[in-house]
Amino acid sequence: MNRRWGWVCVLGLGLGVAACKKDVPQEVDAGVVETGPAALTEQEPNERPDQSLAVTRDSVVTGGLAAEPNKLDEDWYRLAPGAPRIADVTVSGLPGGDIKLDVYDQDRNRLVGVNSDGEGKGERLPNLFVEKERWVVVSPVRKGMGGAYTLEVKYRAPNDGEEREPNDRAVDAAALPLGQTVTAFLGHSGDEDWYRVELPDTGTPGGEVPAQAPGTPAPGAPAPTGAAVPPPSVPDETPVIDDSTAPSPEGTFAGREPPATPPANPPTPAGELAGEAAASAVVDAGVALPPEVPSVALKIELSAVEGVRPEISVLSAAEAPLFTLQGKEGEPLALRNIGVRATDRVVYLVVKGGWVGTGKAQRRTFNAQVPYTLTVSQEEAGAHAELEPNDELLKATPLTSAGYREGFLSPKSDVDHYVLTTREPVLAKVELTGVDRLDLTLSMVEPPQGDGQKETVLLKANDGALKEPERLNNVACTGTCYFRVEGSFRKVDGKFVKDFENAEQPYRITVTTVPDNGSEEREPNNTAERAQDLAMGKAVRGTVYPAKDVDYFRVDLSDRPVRTSLTATLLGILKVDVGLYLHRVQPDGKLTLVQTSDRAKGDQPETIRYSAEPGVYLFEVRDARNREANFQDSYQLTVEEGE
Repeated sequence: MNRRWGWVCVLGLGLGVAACKKDVPQEVDAGVVETGPAALTEQEPNERPDQSLAVTRDSVVTGGLAAEPNKLDEDWYRLAPGAPRIADVTVSGLPGGDIKLDVYDQDRNRLVGVNSDGEGKGERLPNLFVEKERWVVVSPVRKGMGGAYTLEVKYRAPNDGEEREPNDRAVDAAALPLGQTVTAFLGHSGDEDWYRVELPDTGTPGGEVPAQAPGTPAPGAPAPTGAAVPPPSVPDETPVIDDSTAPSPEGTFAGREPPATPPANPPTPAGELAGEAAASAVVDAGVALPPEVPSVALKIELSAVEGVRPEISVLSAAEAPLFTLQGKEGEPLALRNIGVRATDRVVYLVVKGGWVGTGKAQRRTFNAQVPYTLTVSQEEAGAHAELEPNDELLKATPLTSAGYREGFLSPKSDVDHYVLTTREPVLAKVELTGVDRLDLTLSMVEPPQGDGQKETVLLKANDGALKEPERLNNVACTGTCYFRVEGSFRKVDGKFVKDFENAEQPYRITVTTVPDNGSEEREPNNTAERAQDLAMGKAVRGTVYPAKDVDYFRVDLSDRPVRTSLTATLLGILKVDVGLYLHRVQPDGKLTLVQTSDRAKGDQPETIRYSAEPGVYLFEVRDARNREANFQDSYQLTVEEGE
């Protein structure tokens, strides 16, 4: 009896234990925990994709290249992380040899080649995107080279807003929405990063669209390449340009060819801004222009990377270059008002390292350790924004007869051109606002008048200093007039340099016009050849501005049989001691001073009485002291016959 109860107890105890084991989940053997990169060894043969060594996680591979005299030893590796990853691939250098990395797809199409450094140095591709699998090939650059190497592969999850290599073609360009920032590497000397930017449906937030810049091709036509920056105007004292700080080729616009020059009678650009009444076609020299093409102004910001001289290009949808600029090594780029055609709807941005060095030492810059950031956005100025590139006359940004444009001087070498087109003779007042950190120069420029000729600066205003405005008064415009905005020269260590820029605060250039009825002076009239014809007994008004302004007025008495008594009266103005000077034009074109009147002060009048023999005479009006100016108040000159 006692033995039977003993078996019952043992059986119950066993059932209880079994019940307990059933209720408690069993632990799964996790195996060996991966705590670091896998240590792998290359295994020959591995010269084809089907022989490649699979690298599925972070790994360090020890390998070697055979120094074969007749062929290159290639070691193939298959990157297969199992999920989309960014791979950082690094290979060590060969002692006494030059090593390279190549990336292939599953069909053995070469996608990327990396060979940036020389003998004994390694190579790195910091951000190769592996969606499923990629093949990496390690090989020497030349036959007969070999030796041991180490290949290291690190994987990480891809992040939003970062570049994914390879993206060196338009078809592989990464989408870059306006206003968003992308992080990327210029990881090797041959690296090019392409971005696709879709333009908004309308040119500006308000629905306005800027007019097409002169020289811009019609929709569908290839866009012209940029040209070198035209020679800037120079100060009165001949400057010694400091080549060490000159922007060329740093900070110059695309294309190192000589700048294109407008014809003597350049085509008239297509009218005024969209939204304003415009004629169906503008005719100049009997040629009708195509309809205007709306444009969008973009802002491009590229961060600095140590050791990298950045180069940015903007291409049309057809990959035609619209704009190219190189910055300075280790400095950021802030490009403003980059004008692109809204009708393209898509443009490409290409970022790469610019060239440094000369001869055999010349190379493209890169940095596989430090990324850059790139942001592209639409300018807030909208329809009033300047349209870069406008560094030459053929690409001048259109101005309206009662409007304004906002522009930036950045980089330091930037030169902005504007064009005013009129349908009748007008007198224009051009005003340029001041900008922090900038000393601006405003000029009127005449295009070349024949083959081999250079453009001519007709008027130049640089009265203001830092932050101060500039103006041009009474500019006569019939058809097409060009204006230039640029930074002024300043003297540093005995040399004239241009080192002004401000990519944050825009200047504003404004034009107002009035009909030319003959009652006002017509600038430029600062040379004897450009003297303004003066009608007897009819008063003409003018300004002594900018400083050192000289105004010439022409009286032709060639057909008079006898002497003519002339009385010239000049009503003065505040601040300026105006002087009146009478010259006779000699047969050889030289001037002979025959009488002066410059003794009065301020707004007191000056008078000349002279008995003139038959001939041509010029009246000259200027500041007697040649140092003051007054843009606001007008003098009045009247020439009459008789005493």
